[in-house]
Amino acid sequence: MKNTRFKFMFLLLLCSILIIPSFVGARQANAASTVTMKVNAESLNMRSGPSTNYKVVKVLKKGNKVTKISTKGTWTKVKSSSTTGWVSSKYVVKVSTTATSSTTKKAVATVSNLNIRSGAGTSYKSLGKLSKGTSGTVLAEKNGWVQIKTSKYTGWVSKSYVSITTKQSTSTDSSNGSTVKPAATSTANVGKYFTVKVDSLNVRKSSSASSTKLAVIKKNSSFKILAQSSNNWVKITYATGKTGWVSASTSYGKITKTKPTTTTSNGNSNTGTVVPSADIGKYFTITADSLNVRKSASATATKLSAVKYGSSFKILDKSSNNWIKITYATGKTGWVSGSYGKITKSKPTKPVSNDGTNSSDGSLSGKVIVVDAGHGGSDPGSVANGVLEKDLNLQAALALRSKLQAAGATVKMTRTTDIFPTLYDRVAFSNMMKPDAFISLHHDSATASARGFSVLYTKGKDSTLASYVKQGMSSSLPNMVNRGHKYQNLYVLRENPQIGVLVELGFITNVQEVQTLKTATFRNSAANGITNGLINYFNK
Repeated sequence: MKNTRFKFMFLLLLCSILIIPSFVGARQANAASTVTMKVNAESLNMRSGPSTNYKVVKVLKKGNKVTKISTKGTWTKVKSSSTTGWVSSKYVVKVSTTATSSTTKKAVATVSNLNIRSGAGTSYKSLGKLSKGTSGTVLAEKNGWVQIKTSKYTGWVSKSYVSITTKQSTSTDSSNGSTVKPAATSTANVGKYFTVKVDSLNVRKSSSASSTKLAVIKKNSSFKILAQSSNNWVKITYATGKTGWVSASTSYGKITKTKPTTTTSNGNSNTGTVVPSADIGKYFTITADSLNVRKSASATATKLSAVKYGSSFKILDKSSNNWIKITYATGKTGWVSGSYGKITKSKPTKPVSNDGTNSSDGSLSGKVIVVDAGHGGSDPGSVANGVLEKDLNLQAALALRSKLQAAGATVKMTRTTDIFPTLYDRVAFSNMMKPDAFISLHHDSATASARGFSVLYTKGKDSTLASYVKQGMSSSLPNMVNRGHKYQNLYVLRENPQIGVLVELGFITNVQEVQTLKTATFRNSAANGITNGLINYFNK
């Protein structure tokens, strides 16, 4: 009996020893608070381990929120949705729980049938069309494009065709119950005139972007200033007997002592008037991939047709807002924007480029060229200064396609959207196309001071083409560092029986150079250089 009691007591004590620490630990774990952090870089690599030597498992955008798990040295382990990985600690900050205000940007479509696209450019596919007045929350802005989220779509629209407003939402401060007060008024510009310089501008009930919207006024409308606030809003009469406030930021308009004589009042029209022009009888050549022809000289006018890159038309009329009247088909006339082409005295006999540099004499007629935009999809390539290499690679590849086609070549693309063909896929595609040349486009990364372009080859027979492409780029990019052409053992060239080169267009890790790399002017110049190199190579 005593032995039985002893055994029972021993077992009871043993269970207590095992259970109590677990219970306490569970309580402590449950008591631990979850730390939410926010990305403060334009883009941030999440890696599989606490070092740049580990592979990228996800790319986070500025403002993305993550849950902190632990830290190790200068790295923080975080969870984003279902993905767990490591990020550099200096690019995430703890989310404050005491914020009393937030800023939201809204974009409103100012034209009908506005394309919303999968990426920031006309080369990306259209997800659908937005009707005039459709609004969305602004998520990002890039190269004249705005990423928005509407009730139906999340995608990119041209900044030229939306009106963007900033809404400041405030909450009561629990410590003193105070709220934001309206801005004080000023008489600095009362009696002067405010002229709208954007396509459309909201009129609001008071001098704040968060106040009630009353109306919308159009580009070139001019109004007498009745009052001005200390936060740079002006009061106007926007319709007979109706007054409201508009932002007088220099981004939206201009204040002058007298009313401009070339503007329209009350926003009735933003169509330019036809004026006598010395350009009538000259030729207008399209330098955009595609350009809409409209019924009148306005981006909001009815679309009649579209004309392609390299097409040339005799100028019939020209408007005060730089629109040009052309005959786009037999017996049919319309207007195109003069911002997307070049005017010459005579009809060009060879392609006209966007940057003032024409392709060299020669032709690529009959030649097949495969253009490979490096990386893509789940593989962003190098990431630096808020730029994903894959995006620049695709933009450069699309620009090169236009130049090569204008020179007569047949161009085959390994990708035209944000997808990820493997290296094997790219080589297999090239083998199937059997091109005369294979051109792979990339952007370099290294130290912050590294800069310049280079042309790489792998097979001995590729070196001559690399030399010609280097020379072409050197001529079209005279202000850029020429790092030469050199050997590098690259899979897409090594396993590819076709002749080819890989072009590193510049360094995204160089703060100054990346600003150039992001421009259409640079991409067109680089494309001209590569095209000239190919022309000279095939005509050597």
